Amino acid sequence: MKNNYIIISSDKIAIDTKIKNIINDIKIKDLEIIKYDYPNSTIDIVLEDLNTYNFLSNCKLIIFNNCTFLSSDVDKSLSKLKEYLNNSSDNYLIMINDSLSDKKEIKEIIKNNVEVIDSKISSEVLIKNNLEYCTMDNKTVKYFAEYCLYNNEKILNELKKIISYKYSEKDKTIKIEDINEIVMKDYDEDIFDLVNAIVTKNKDKSFELYKRLSRKEKDSVNIIASVAGGIRNLYCVKILNENKKTQQEISTILGIKPYAVSIALNNCNNYSSKKLLHLLDTLADIDYKTKSGNGRSNALFEMFLLSL
Repeated sequence: MKNNYIIISSDKIAIDTKIKNIINDIKIKDLEIIKYDYPNSTIDIVLEDLNTYNFLSNCKLIIFNNCTFLSSDVDKSLSKLKEYLNNSSDNYLIMINDSLSDKKEIKEIIKNNVEVIDSKISSEVLIKNNLEYCTMDNKTVKYFAEYCLYNNEKILNELKKIISYKYSEKDKTIKIEDINEIVMKDYDEDIFDLVNAIVTKNKDKSFELYKRLSRKEKDSVNIIASVAGGIRNLYCVKILNENKKTQQEISTILGIKPYAVSIALNNCNNYSSKKLLHLLDTLADIDYKTKSGNGRSNALFEMFLLSL
């Protein structure tokens, strides 16, 4: 069995699950677990610890988070890691990053010495496995996963709230109305949904989300600016995709979650680059008219939604 692992994921729940599975597979009683984060801790510090004799335990497991050098084209850390892996110690190393470069040097590093785990957990399976004494039909499970933007950490936290809410009720079936009542969406999630509703030309959904956002954010100018930012991301995703960038590369370049990129790629098909730029120009015009006193931002934005 290999002593060195790379977990490819940005999902905390998936990462924690894989680490737990690795620890169970190791089956060492006195296993010392040490955590480092790159770049706060360099590869030199981690390798020194891996090569240090264990005084208080039989073996060490070092968890090295945020290993961005694994997705970098050129990084001195790679040569040092390669040297260690060619003659690694008996200790265990788990490196974690949200992507892995396909460059030759990376392929050489992982070829014989590292087990790569592309870690994904289905949000819908996660929900079904954590319902405890409650039930939820497939349609509601899908709705709940989408409602939480497939963020598994949020799904588990919100599911606990719903289950607690259902504890004193005779009917333990979780319904869509329970989710709408209990699970609060934050501002960024509502903006994400509003942008999706706009680009899919769903007027009813757009107005519903705009009204909900208006209750949270009284200044509609801020809402308009956030929507423009979301559409700008869509445009960037479309251009990067046309330039043959992978979904993971787009996620890294724009600093947005892989699932958001996946949704954006689907929605990009609804509009040409020219149309997305037209939407941005329209929103910029609304902003200009509002600031120059030629209209009220909320009325202008509602007219924009009606024109979809």
